[in-house]
Amino acid sequence: MLDDQSSDYNQLRWNRLLLRGFWFVLILSIGVESVYFTMTDRPEYFVWAFIVRPSALILAIILLAEAGVRFLPKQHDYVLISASALIASVLTVSNPEEPYLIFTLFFPVMISIFYFKLTHLLFALLNGFVSLAAIFAFGEVNCASLTPGSFVGIVSILILFSIVAVGILLRGRELRLHLKSSYESNQELLLRTIMMDKLAKTDALTETYNHMAFHEYLERLVEQSESSGMPLQLAMLDIDNFKSVNEGYGHRAGDAVLRDVGSVVRSMVGVHDIVARYGGEELAVLFADMTAEEAYERMEEIRGTIHARPQPAIGGESVTVSAGVASYSPGQGKEAFFEKAEAALNEAKRHGKNRTVLAR
Repeated sequence: MLDDQSSDYNQLRWNRLLLRGFWFVLILSIGVESVYFTMTDRPEYFVWAFIVRPSALILAIILLAEAGVRFLPKQHDYVLISASALIASVLTVSNPEEPYLIFTLFFPVMISIFYFKLTHLLFALLNGFVSLAAIFAFGEVNCASLTPGSFVGIVSILILFSIVAVGILLRGRELRLHLKSSYESNQELLLRTIMMDKLAKTDALTETYNHMAFHEYLERLVEQSESSGMPLQLAMLDIDNFKSVNEGYGHRAGDAVLRDVGSVVRSMVGVHDIVARYGGEELAVLFADMTAEEAYERMEEIRGTIHARPQPAIGGESVTVSAGVASYSPGQGKEAFFEKAEAALNEAKRHGKNRTVLAR
């Protein structure tokens, strides 16, 4: 389910990408200063003041950010935002003759947008304006080229960019809430569809599949057996003397017995096996990927369990069941397969009931 933490999706990966971006800024800074180095007449001073010193500071900031992300997992967002503000400050202070670098102080605001959280954006704004104030108070930025109007303009642009960032976050939140609402609606519709499909395929009394669903699964499994050679067995089970139960104890008692028998069968088959109510007191079981002997033994276990189980609805007496098991043969077809299982069930009935017959 989508929730308020959905904006944290893949956050660790994005933090790693941001750290790589910091390394790229360091390499780019060295590259740009190297170009300027070819134009200077004070190479030793230039290397120290514009390449070595700022690069060392940025490197230290990045290494601290790497450590913060590793050892402060709950604060790594704020670590990266603060690191971006420090990198922007170093670039600005290290190049006092280039006042346009002040706009790099918008860097932390851009970083905060990745997190889609207003608190992170406000923290980034705080970092940006504190850095701006510190640079003008203690730095060596060439203020001669910055009139009061220029300073106000820079601050205004930073504020304007921040307002745009807030708008992006609010729009992102709106889209996220819409996505969450759509997701939940689709989930509800899917669940309703699943429930309706289940109700359409389930016998209400025994909670097994109904006659229609049985034939649907029988056809699918026969096709799969034909194509892949998967062993497929069909067992037909019938409650012995069920008519006398209804006549002697009433249909409500008969329903209770049938419900209990269905419950026993469902509990004793595998998760991939199909149990269905085929007729009044007749159940069908499709055993997928099981040999005929294994299916026969399983039906014998089911028959024995039902026989030993008292039925409160008929005064604690037990009922017996007869079963016939048939194995699918390639090219047989589902009708012949079903008739083979029915014939085995009828044979069990003719030979005294309360037994399982394996079709040959």
